[in-house]
Amino acid sequence: MSIFDLFNNNVAEEAAGQQIAGINAGKSAATGDIQQGIGALNTNYTQALQPYLTNYSNANAGVDQLKNLLGLNGQQGTDAAMKSLQATPGYQFQLQQGNNSINAAAAANGTLASGKQLIDLSNYNQGLAGTTYQNAVNNLQPFLSSSNSNAAGIAGTYTGLGNATAGQYNSLANLDYTAATGIGNANANATLAQNQANQNQWGLFSGLASGGASLLGSAGGIGALAMFSDERLKENIEPVGKLYDGTNIYRYNYIDSLVPHIGVMAQEVEQDRPDAVVEIGGFKAVNYAKATERAATLARFLDADVKRAA
Repeated sequence: MSIFDLFNNNVAEEAAGQQIAGINAGKSAATGDIQQGIGALNTNYTQALQPYLTNYSNANAGVDQLKNLLGLNGQQGTDAAMKSLQATPGYQFQLQQGNNSINAAAAANGTLASGKQLIDLSNYNQGLAGTTYQNAVNNLQPFLSSSNSNAAGIAGTYTGLGNATAGQYNSLANLDYTAATGIGNANANATLAQNQANQNQWGLFSGLASGGASLLGSAGGIGALAMFSDERLKENIEPVGKLYDGTNIYRYNYIDSLVPHIGVMAQEVEQDRPDAVVEIGGFKAVNYAKATERAATLARFLDADVKRAA
């Protein structure tokens, strides 16, 4: 492969394509997981809801009976309450036994069919009816609190399901946004990489035409700046050529970046030109003006020699 093959848009486009494919694959997998999560939420909340619905239905049946007793459901409800009271377990037995006792006592003391017997029967029957009624009311009142608590449970379950589902759909929306942003960044990086490749190509052509005076430094007007060139910050490092003084030139990209670069390794430059290397934050940076100064001098000398020979 020629050094010039490194300065086309295939690398940048391929890297962007791989990044976009990875983003889409991740989005697809995450979307499937979220959809499964939504399905699981519906299943789990439906199961959690069933006891509340059952208990609420049972409690409401008791509440409806209480309303009948209290006369809140009209005459039809009152009639139903009376039938229910009369069907209370033991009521008819107590009524019959009580009346039999009163009648027997009246017969024994000679007051049978008297006013006293009738009063005694009336008082007993009313007392038994009142006690039966109050017991029924007391037994049905807990259904009120049960109905309210189960209604609250139903509302809470639906609220929880709504919030959880909304959270999942928000995750889907964020996933779409993040994927779109990532794809946009990948395309932007590809464009930037191509622009950088074009600049590097121009710099390389200019440098070689003038005898290799500078690859990245003086041609772009940034030669006097120290640029991070620590090999610990780079990956995918490949040698692509040498300057006139033998300095190795590499193609690489910085870690966590797909943008390709052409340059030197600070660790190598430091061995021959320690004055061209500085440390910033624990990493080595290269002053390209100093690092390529000798190569530029050789280039000018050879260029002058060629001109004299001509």
